[in-house]
Amino acid sequence: MKQVKNLAELDLHGVSYEDVSWKCHKFINNNWASKKEGHIITGNSIGMKALVFDVLKQYQIDFEESKRHNTGYIKVWFD
Repeated sequence: MKQVKNLAELDLHGVSYEDVSWKCHKFINNNWASKKEGHIITGNSIGMKALVFDVLKQYQIDFEESKRHNTGYIKVWFD
């Protein structure tokens, strides 16, 4: 992955589904209004992505699933 200045990253590899929500909440709250781009690394698990999307929607935060060469992460903008 290309280095991005002011990048916050949460890697969910190896995290159980039951812990995903609180880890995402913590990540968002720690980076809120930081003007950073965030990457939440989910791997290709549809279930993991769905849990992350549910949390992101609660915050009404801008995000998109990466669609190019690596679809295993979600981009988030903390504006």
